[in-house]
Amino acid sequence: MAHVGDFIFVNTSNPDRFRDKDIQRTVRKRVMRDIGKARRKSKQTPAVTFVWQPSHSLTRLVSPDPCPSLGSNPLPVEIDPRALELIHFMNAEAEYNYRPFRKIWFSMALSDKSAFILCKANAAMFLEEIQHPDTFRYETCQETLTYYGQCVRQVTERLSNAQERTSEGILTCILGLICHDLYVGTLDRWTYHIQGLARIIKIRGGFLGLDERVQLFASWFDVLGSVTKDALPNLPSCSIYLDELVKETRPQTQFDHLLDDLERVSSDFDSLATILRRVRVLAEYINNRYSEPGFWKVEDDMSPLQLLAPITHELLSMPRPDELASDGFENFREIMRLALLILLCGLKAIYGFSAVEMPTLQNKFIRLVEYTKVNHQSFPLQRLQLWALVTVAMLQPGEPGRDLLIREIFACMRSFNLPDGQNGMKSVQSFIWIEIIAKDKVRRLIHDMDSPGMTD
Repeated sequence: MAHVGDFIFVNTSNPDRFRDKDIQRTVRKRVMRDIGKARRKSKQTPAVTFVWQPSHSLTRLVSPDPCPSLGSNPLPVEIDPRALELIHFMNAEAEYNYRPFRKIWFSMALSDKSAFILCKANAAMFLEEIQHPDTFRYETCQETLTYYGQCVRQVTERLSNAQERTSEGILTCILGLICHDLYVGTLDRWTYHIQGLARIIKIRGGFLGLDERVQLFASWFDVLGSVTKDALPNLPSCSIYLDELVKETRPQTQFDHLLDDLERVSSDFDSLATILRRVRVLAEYINNRYSEPGFWKVEDDMSPLQLLAPITHELLSMPRPDELASDGFENFREIMRLALLILLCGLKAIYGFSAVEMPTLQNKFIRLVEYTKVNHQSFPLQRLQLWALVTVAMLQPGEPGRDLLIREIFACMRSFNLPDGQNGMKSVQSFIWIEIIAKDKVRRLIHDMDSPGMTD
């Protein structure tokens, strides 16, 4: 970063300097001053502060003195007065309303003209929601729908160009459409766009060469939509960060011995054991950090994607049983798969991510438990079933199904000679335990586990 005359230059060799409070204050002051001059005799246009996030693939020249016509604007998009209003709103709202990855998406949108139109669509929608919270309906939000339509038309036109159709810009824009679809709940559009994205990535030969943010968001939005249907993912996983974290984590003797025993029961459990080890690493990561101010509530923090997406991808990629069997290993593996997805869903809900799949997963889990009898001669299966039942029961606040789960928990405890709910809970806590999920739910669950009706 360097000062030349009346300009501030920011480049990728040292992008963190733009976060400097003095630099941001200078930019804000200059933008407000000159926009005020330009609009003094008419309706004043809101001042706007541009905040860029670090990026190894984009170089930004930030001019604190854009001329009124914005002819010298270095961005690849046109900034009209309405766009300034919407950008100002998004920046101002960030001071009091957390939206996951907002800052990262905004910096990415500024790199592509079509993506920026979609950015305006989202901003217009959020503004309408705030201004008219009681009457807002997406279907009648005309400004948002207009921008969305403009974006889709541009993307369609660009896809007909052989060079454009696999560019990072078009991928960024399609990711924006997918994000929008997930937010408003139009899963039919999500399906269409994610399948198109998968075809483009396949033509490219995979994620190789793409910005890491594009890779992470592609994998994240894929599993977010797929898990609502409990369907197979469409895209490859992006798990480099999680893989490194697993390598750095100290082994847990009791935990590892249990999983070794599980793998000896049947080779069908090998993939499940691998996933359980990764979820244990995730649990330790969160337990060590969740009390820190702002943990997973900072809009430019990508670690939730880096950790949750690959585990969800693996769970969605696991084989499912063809049909229910009373004592089959396949049903047990499915019980564990669903319990882990429910655990991740509860975690996402706490941190403001989409978790609409919870009722679907809970219903599937309860139905499976009704028809599955675990072989109680197999200690690993019995122990893991207790963990799965307790985990799902904590996230199942009431009927349907909670009483069934409590009865099954008590049956497992009895086979282990565990005298009460407190001891049953300790047995589960030594396996995989995420404190921020459990801390407000443990007391009630222990009470239910000790209820007289469960001993009948």
